[in-house]
Amino acid sequence: MIEKTDVRIERLDHRRMAAFISFADRATLDSLAHIRAIRRPAFGQTYLCALYRDQVIGCTSWHERHRHEYVSLEGRKTHTTSVYLCSSEILPEFRGKGIGGMLYAHRLAACGRDAAAVSVEILGQGTPLSVDADARPGLVWHLAHGFVIIGHSCAADAGPVLARYSATPSFTSD
Repeated sequence: MIEKTDVRIERLDHRRMAAFISFADRATLDSLAHIRAIRRPAFGQTYLCALYRDQVIGCTSWHERHRHEYVSLEGRKTHTTSVYLCSSEILPEFRGKGIGGMLYAHRLAACGRDAAAVSVEILGQGTPLSVDADARPGLVWHLAHGFVIIGHSCAADAGPVLARYSATPSFTSD
């Protein structure tokens, strides 16, 4: 039985690359497709890995200064430039043990402490602000940690876009 205390969270580096690629080959995240294809991480993206017995069992990532376009709650297309939180995944056999929450918390501490804004997009179901059933835990976690819904995705899934601000946000309407 795995315990959260048996799991370490570390930034991806060259020592962990083979284990990370092995994880990416098993993961279902669309955002890891480029890793499966080119066998290396995306440029400009920072990754954290959840490690159990030197095996990568989960990951999360972010972009430091990302221009994130979305539709505001008022229905206007707009954007914010912020730390953008990318997808996270824990391998199925390790889910339900609190590892995802631990990984999220480490990610937010690593990338959000000095950022004026942190944004994240939750997978939807095709109508504005809808939430895919598998994405509900992520939505709940972000809302419980100071994020607010600011609009919905411009993508076909139209999932909610959330942000957490430590300073006055700057928005630009298109």
